[in-house]
Amino acid sequence: MKKLIALAAAAACGAALAVESANIVGYKSITLTADYTLMGLCFESVSGGAMDINTAIPYADGMTKAMAAANADNLQIMGSDGGYKIYFLSNGQYGKATAPSYNAELDGMWVKTANVACTDTIPAGSAFWYVSRAAKTTPHTITVAGGVLANTATDPVTCAATYTLFGNPYACDVPLNDNVVVTGGTSAMAAANADNLQVMGSDGGYKIYFLSNGQYGKATAPSYNAELDGKWVKTANVACTDTIPAGGAFWYVSRNQSNTVSIKNPIAE
Repeated sequence: MKKLIALAAAAACGAALAVESANIVGYKSITLTADYTLMGLCFESVSGGAMDINTAIPYADGMTKAMAAANADNLQIMGSDGGYKIYFLSNGQYGKATAPSYNAELDGMWVKTANVACTDTIPAGSAFWYVSRAAKTTPHTITVAGGVLANTATDPVTCAATYTLFGNPYACDVPLNDNVVVTGGTSAMAAANADNLQVMGSDGGYKIYFLSNGQYGKATAPSYNAELDGKWVKTANVACTDTIPAGGAFWYVSRNQSNTVSIKNPIAE
């Protein structure tokens, strides 16, 4: 029954799914319209665990292949140290640009270095930038595919820096409230003093949410709404039902750099 519920709920969120043996597998299509798109990997390997990067995000029409990262589509994946690993979509060429050699096996594959096969993996919930060379003028669609994560919640991650990237690890939209769970976070009356979630929209702008302490009105003599204390809101004293979309990601802005964040699976609850 839980598997049937998972199929129905995730399909309603725009991820096409199917059952193969004991696993639920599926794909999510995302249309790129900008140079930089912030994304989250919402699948895992069909057998469980992290996915090979070339399996997770396969080459498709509209992507730009090249001999070097500067001219090709990129994947930029933030590591725990705040730095990025950069992969580019190879056209199989390497060596001298004026007279390149060619390796057909790497044509259309993600690599870190020309003519060096890449077997790096990416776990569900990883956030990354997709850098497209063509999408701003010619929008195109990429497809992310894999197995549906069935755990009830992700392991808590400590926000050791002011800005930490998180991806939605599930093949469904995740409600901010009750599903983006914070321990030790900073709540306040306004976004400037509270922990924030910054979610990139399709237009490249951000929707900003803050962790409310339930207070609103005048700072010198605030009113209090207990129902919003510890909740994510866009506006003080206004309840929020927004979600992190499947395939989406967000920046967590931490005021104390010591809180933890876990993402609960709304399907498995």
